[in-house]
Amino acid sequence: MSNSTGLSYSATLSQGLPPAKKQQSVETQSQSATSHARPQQQQQPDSQPPRYEPSPSHIPRTGAEEEENVYVLTLLTDKPLHDRMTSLRKKYFPQRINKLAAHLTLFHALPESKLDSVIIPTILDVTRRTAPFRVAATEPFRMKKGFAISVSTPHGGRQAQQIHRHLQEAWKADGQWLSDQDAGGCRVHYTLMNKVDDEVEVQNALDELKGYWKGDDGNAEGLALWRYDRGFWRWERKFSFRG
Repeated sequence: MSNSTGLSYSATLSQGLPPAKKQQSVETQSQSATSHARPQQQQQPDSQPPRYEPSPSHIPRTGAEEEENVYVLTLLTDKPLHDRMTSLRKKYFPQRINKLAAHLTLFHALPESKLDSVIIPTILDVTRRTAPFRVAATEPFRMKKGFAISVSTPHGGRQAQQIHRHLQEAWKADGQWLSDQDAGGCRVHYTLMNKVDDEVEVQNALDELKGYWKGDDGNAEGLALWRYDRGFWRWERKFSFRG
């Protein structure tokens, strides 16, 4: 994947989202008044980290030897909820490998070769017909090497899964190019701890969280597209819900 000079996921959301790029004809309404000016780009280091080799199940099946870039699509919430969930992630996620703020991922590896022809037009169509909705992070659950909090079905999870299904069905109709991971189901969640080998440490942290967690909620305002860059996510575009 190529190097990027765009803002990272954490930097973009901490400084305020830049405005969406110029929309195609199916999305002609202006951005909401809550959109922020694009913050100044950060300089990237000259040295490059070791190349990450993704799992075969995470690679788009476009037939190309390698996609130049792949993109992550997330559900975009209001900033107060995002900031509170990011504080939790910072508390529990191993600091030395934590490159991201809190996030709700819908798709993990969308191929650049399909971006202009089918991915962006479909996102524009779905977000144009979707109204903002409430989301609540309510249900902590254990993962193999960490834990997360899911957006439960009656508290925004159903709407998020509907968005995922509409996008996935349209992209599958265009061919079998989604990665195996993205062609499967979607449980929308915030990962708070991961990649911790010590099972006792994971369980103790999860028990601590369950001892005080009462849930948190906010508004889902749209979708955001990020370019994957060796573990970092670089800002690409915002798609506001307009239904």
